[in-house]
Formats: sequence, structure tokens, C-alpha cells
Amino acid sequence: MPNSLEVTGGTLVYDEFGEGPETIVFVHDAGGNHLSWWNQIPVFQDRFRCVTYEVRGWGQSQDLSGEGMTAFSRDLGELMDRLRIDRAALVGQSMGGFTALPYAVRNPDRVAALMMADTVVGIGDDVILKGLEESLEAASSLAPEAWMTQTFGSAYVARSPEGVFLYNQIRALNPPPESFAGYGIEQGAVTNDELPNLTMPVVFVAGSEDVLIPPSLIKQAAELIPHSRYVEVPTCGHSVYWELPAEFNAILEDLLAEAYG
Repeated sequence: MPNSLEVTGGTLVYDEFGEGPETIVFVHDAGGNHLSWWNQIPVFQDRFRCVTYEVRGWGQSQDLSGEGMTAFSRDLGELMDRLRIDRAALVGQSMGGFTALPYAVRNPDRVAALMMADTVVGIGDDVILKGLEESLEAASSLAPEAWMTQTFGSAYVARSPEGVFLYNQIRALNPPPESFAGYGIEQGAVTNDELPNLTMPVVFVAGSEDVLIPPSLIKQAAELIPHSRYVEVPTCGHSVYWELPAEFNAILEDLLAEAYG
């Protein structure tokens, strides 16, 4: 059974796996929750302490104060404090980037490495935000019944209908989403002037067939952080961690090796 802890204005449901000397915290996307990382935890738990959790308002976590995403990065800090995690590698998938990147920018001494997976959210750059708004608006025109098959890569849909089904089942455990207010600076994104605080190893991962956050936009975001790496994964849609876990895990292995040696 997952655990639960109180944070300011809410509660977070979380799981812990492994007892390694270093910690990885996984932060899920808008369609996921703490269950989403089933292709990563078995790979890393023998060497790392792995923490998965549900952001407030998702899964069984509660947003009692109604702060929504403006509290995401604060919640991560409180989670790490309560679990006595001094420093961790952060993996933010899609919406998870809005937690991981602002926290890393504002607490660089507590972040060993940052993976921005299929995401640019958390960056308040005007060009990035405009591109994100345009891509999400275009994707919103997809019919509900086509949403999941078109946001996955075409090869994955063909070879793994059971994987698409499982993702939808996990997604259905979340409450209905509230109205979307954007990913701007007012909600907690960082300014361009703050980006140099990302002194840790940073990698941006993109699926070549991503229709939600296209690779060209993710590459633009990576270029705002001079020392970051950009990795594009072929024949993959918006969820590299889910569609091609071996490739995703190899990229994460490289990042962890860079951070921890």
C-alpha cells in the first residue's frame, strides 16, 4: 500500500523502493500518477532509493487549499524534507517538468541531476510558452477516443494495444482535470534569468513523433541551458518512458553516471 504525508494545504500519496545511497524522485505527467513508473523502478531500485508520488489533485493526493500547480515545487521540497532526502536526481515527465525544473532552479544544492522528459514546462520563456500553447491547442482538437492512440507513437500503438489500455486505466484513476490555467511565470515557471542556476547535469528527452510537445520545441528549450543535452528518440510519441523504456532507462543511466560518477 502507498504511504501518505501532509504538506502545506494538501496531502501526497507516495511510494519508496530500494535503499541505495543516492535517490531518484520521479514526477509523473498529467495522464499518470505514482503507478506510472513500472518500467523504471525494477531497473533502478537495486542501486538507488526510488521515490514516486502523486502531485496534489492527482490520484489519491489531495489539494485542500486549491493552490493547484502553483504549489507543485513547494510540495516536492516538503516531500524531500519529510523523507529526509538531502539531495536527489529528479525525473519530470511532461507536466512533471513543472515541478522538477522550478525546484531545481531554486534549490540547486539539493538536485544532483535533472531529466526533462517530453517537456518544456517550467520554463517561462515567451517563445517557449507561445510554442507550447500552440501545440497544446492543436492537440486539444483531437477526438477523445483518438487522444491516447494519437499521442503515443504509431509504432507503439501497433505493437502494444495492451500498453495503451494500461495507460488509459492508470489515467482513469485521476480525478477529472480542472480548467487549465497555463504554465506561465504566474503559476510558478522560472524566468530566463534564473536558468543559469541549473548547474547540475540536465538532459531533455523528446519522442520524434510527439504531437503534444514537439521535439523542435524541446530542442529550443534545451538550447536555453548551454550545458544541457538534448536526446531525440526515434519512432516514439509523447511518453518515451512508457513506449520505449529500455531507451529511456539508458538515457537516465547516462545522466546518473554524470551526476554520481
